Amino acid sequence: MTPAELDAAFAWGREHFVFIRADDDTPPTIDWILERGRAAVLRHGVRGLVIDPYNEIEHRRPANMTETEYVSQILGKVKRFAQNHGVHVWFVAHPMKLPRENGKVPVPTLYDISGSANWANKADIGFAVYRNDQAELVEIYVQKVRHKWVGKIGRIELVYDKVTGRYSEPVQSPAGAARAYRED
Repeated sequence: MTPAELDAAFAWGREHFVFIRADDDTPPTIDWILERGRAAVLRHGVRGLVIDPYNEIEHRRPANMTETEYVSQILGKVKRFAQNHGVHVWFVAHPMKLPRENGKVPVPTLYDISGSANWANKADIGFAVYRNDQAELVEIYVQKVRHKWVGKIGRIELVYDKVTGRYSEPVQSPAGAARAYRED
């Protein structure tokens, strides 16, 4: 990449993305995130909000509330925010540590996300990214699609480049030839 291409890439990023980050030592609450999200919608016309990762949010769950009730409340609040502001919201939530089966970690499901089955119950779309440390391919499992016109349940394999952090589709090679991958 030339210096001019790098400058153009940064300019494109500044034009298309707004980063919301808590700069002090206090982790953000869901209310803090949604307040900043609302400001980004109004000031910059943002139409998508990625909350990454869920486990970095400061959770102030009342003592008399179960974790399941708390997760349900948060997901409901975020869903209302999305509907009221015409914004898509994506949560990045990691599964609990899964026990190995025959020496291999199984593909996580939405029910394996730490905290509550509500991750599966309340999601409109839910998918899992699975990579066996020994394999060169990453598997993306679409596990839930509430509205069928949006997509469908299924699985796809992608190649993950650890150096660039990019995913690409495997290129099909002729029978018997070595597997090749598209480099775009």
